[in-house]
Amino acid sequence: MMGRQVSGSYGGSYVLHQSDWLASQPFFFSSESSVASTNFNEVVSALSDVSFNAEGSYNYLDYGYSVFGQTPIDGVRFLPPASRAVMKPNGVLHVEDVADPLEQWWEYKLSESDIVDLIKERVQSWEKSLPTDQEIVLPLSGGFDSRLLLWCLSNTSRLRSYTYGISQKQNDSTEVVHARALANRFDVRWEMVSLGEFHKYFDEWDALFGASTHAHGMYHYEFYTKIRERLNGRYAFLSGIIGDAWAGSVAKQTLETPGDLLKLGLTHGLRADPERLRLSVPHDLRESFWYENKEKLGDYRYQVVTTIRMKIMLISYLMRVPREFGFEPWSPYLDIDVAMAMLNLPPERRRNRQWQRDFFSKVGLDLESQGLKSNRSNSLNLLALKKVPVKPLDRDMLSTVIDRDYIDWINKTVKATTLDQLRSRVLRVPKVGGALRRFGVRDKTLEAYHAYLCLRPLENVITKYPSASL
Repeated sequence: MMGRQVSGSYGGSYVLHQSDWLASQPFFFSSESSVASTNFNEVVSALSDVSFNAEGSYNYLDYGYSVFGQTPIDGVRFLPPASRAVMKPNGVLHVEDVADPLEQWWEYKLSESDIVDLIKERVQSWEKSLPTDQEIVLPLSGGFDSRLLLWCLSNTSRLRSYTYGISQKQNDSTEVVHARALANRFDVRWEMVSLGEFHKYFDEWDALFGASTHAHGMYHYEFYTKIRERLNGRYAFLSGIIGDAWAGSVAKQTLETPGDLLKLGLTHGLRADPERLRLSVPHDLRESFWYENKEKLGDYRYQVVTTIRMKIMLISYLMRVPREFGFEPWSPYLDIDVAMAMLNLPPERRRNRQWQRDFFSKVGLDLESQGLKSNRSNSLNLLALKKVPVKPLDRDMLSTVIDRDYIDWINKTVKATTLDQLRSRVLRVPKVGGALRRFGVRDKTLEAYHAYLCLRPLENVITKYPSASL
C-alpha cells in the first residue's frame, strides 16, 4: 500500500492522505485496486487493465493537465482540496470531504503593511526553525514574489541564489538582470544558470508525473541538476510559488457556460486540441463542476482560488521537482491566511499588483523604474528545440487515440531546428473540418510544441501498456 498515513486509525479505518485547502500535494488513487500514492505511475501500474478515460483525456488535452478529479487514465482519480483518502477495514478505499477552511478565512482582511509584516514574520520564523548551519536556496527570478521573500529574510549570508534567463541571450534576460541587481543590493551569493538542454529529461519527468500533466516543467530538471553540481548535502529551499495569483496577477473572467471554465485554467497556450481525440466525449465532470460552483464563481476571489485549485496539478512541480533533488521546499504563499489577506485587498490596489509596486518603491526595490536594460522576450523553448531536437511522436502508436494528420502536423512543425528557420518559414496548420489556416511560424511552432508536450506523456503510457486504448 502506498501513500502516507496522516491522522491514524479511527473505527478500524485509517487515513492514507488528507489534502490541504489547495490540494497542494497531488494524491492519486484507484477505487478499483484500492491503491493510492503521490506518484501517478504507481497507481496506474496497479491497474489490472490500463485504458484511457475519454473525458479525462479530453480535459487533459484542453487544459494541459488533469482537472475535475479525473486523469487521462480510466479509474485513476485524484483527491480534491479539503478531502481525505480513507482505507476501510474491508480494504475498500473511500474518499471523504473534510471541512473546507476557505469558509473560515473568506473575509480575512489585513492592511497592506500588515500583510507584508505577516509574510516577513512567516519567513523569519521558518528561517529560525532551520539548523543554524543550514544554507538556504532561493531561485531568484527578480520578480515580485522572490523579491519580497529576499527582502523578508533576516540573514542573507546563509543564502545561495540562482537564476535562469529565458531570452536568446540569457545573460540579458530581464530575469537575470533584475536578479543580479538584487543580489548586489543584498550581497547574496548568486549565479546565473544557462538552460537549453532540458529535452534530455523526458524520462525523469515521466517517472515523477506520468500523464497527470504535460511535460513543460523539464527545464526545472535541468536547472536543479546544474545547481546540484554546485551544492552538496541538504538545503532549505524558499519558494515563491503562486504568490503572484494572490497578489493580483489573475484577471477577473466573465463565465457564462461550462466551457468558460477553461478561462480559469490559465493554460498560456500549453495545451493540445482536444477535438483531435478520435471519439465523441461527454462533459459530465465539467458540467457538474459548473453547476455546483457557478454562483460562487461570480465572486472574483473564488475565481482566483478555483484557478489555483485546478492548476495546482501542474504548478506543484515548483515544489515537487526541487524535493526530488534533495531540497526541502517551503513557501508562505501556500498559507491560507496569507493568501486570503492578499485576495481581500481592495480591487484597485490588487490591479496590476499596485500595492506591491508601491511597497517596492518605498523600500528602494522598484527595479522596473531604475532604467535597467534587459530583454523581455521568451525564446527558451525555441532554443531548446534547436539544441536538443525532440524525437517525433509515434504516429502509428498515438493514432489509436489521436487524429493522424494532427500528429503529422505536430511532428513537421517542431522539426524546425534553427531560430532563422523559425523566423522565416510559414506553415500550413490543419483545422478540424478540413480548412487550412496560415500563421507565422514562431507562434505555430510553439503551438505544435505545446501539443507535443501534452501528447508525449500519453505516448509513454501506450509504450508501457501497449493494449491501452480509449
